Amino acid sequence: MILTTAIDRRDNLGREAFEREYLRPLVPVVLTDAIEHWAALGKWTPEFFRTSYGDLQVEVDGESMLLRELVERVEASTPEHPAPYLRNQALAEWPPELLADVSPMPACTQPNWLESRVFPSRGDLSATEVYIGGSGASFPVLHYDNLHTHAFLMQLYGEKEYLAFPPDQAAFLYPRDGIERNRSRIGDILDPDLDAFPLADRAEGVRFRLGPGETLFVPAGWWHTARILSPSVTVSINAVNRANGRSFRRDYLESLRGHSPVVRAGVGAVLTLGSFAKVFEMV
Repeated sequence: MILTTAIDRRDNLGREAFEREYLRPLVPVVLTDAIEHWAALGKWTPEFFRTSYGDLQVEVDGESMLLRELVERVEASTPEHPAPYLRNQALAEWPPELLADVSPMPACTQPNWLESRVFPSRGDLSATEVYIGGSGASFPVLHYDNLHTHAFLMQLYGEKEYLAFPPDQAAFLYPRDGIERNRSRIGDILDPDLDAFPLADRAEGVRFRLGPGETLFVPAGWWHTARILSPSVTVSINAVNRANGRSFRRDYLESLRGHSPVVRAGVGAVLTLGSFAKVFEMV
């Protein structure tokens, strides 16, 4: 496996430059100053959540606990005995004042068509999510984000290490079948079972760290996973715009197969290729 550290790290990057250099060509980048305006930066620490919101009930991999209990385990976490990793926690389920701490979203996330009224479940699609974990924990699967959405990962506290692979490496990453085709069958991409996954050693990707105040843009279709290096708090949001509109449309319409024919027909008519971008930019 060939892993480089070749990811751009940019500050003071204007919207037009971001679109031209990273968004439209679907190239990942670390933006070092995109969330400087957030009150959460410097405020959202493990201790903050323990003392201010410790009575919140959370569930991690089927285990229910108070948030203060999770934080205590996170702070004691080691690579040998990692704490449970709270991930994809919808911020909308927590006290509303927390949302103000991460508002407004960085300019690089806009426009975001997932905020459109077109979607019957837009709240789920555009959710702001929180991740809290300790040293040694990791995201459980190498994947690209569902429905070919872009991911923006905002690091507020601690440090993570990311692995990312471009879409053209999929043949070496062994995607699962069916609706889970955005997930790899390889359990540990850094130490793959080459008897079961002989092509994994040919994958080419990038390995890098993300620290406090930094925002990682993961373009649609890019495979990625993360390992936590120290107690960590992260916020994420997914986005759709012109750069990934076609692939998102395809995946989204496929996801509606379980809905009524009326819903499928109505959304399908709205999301015709000819009017797709126009519809979203008007709502």
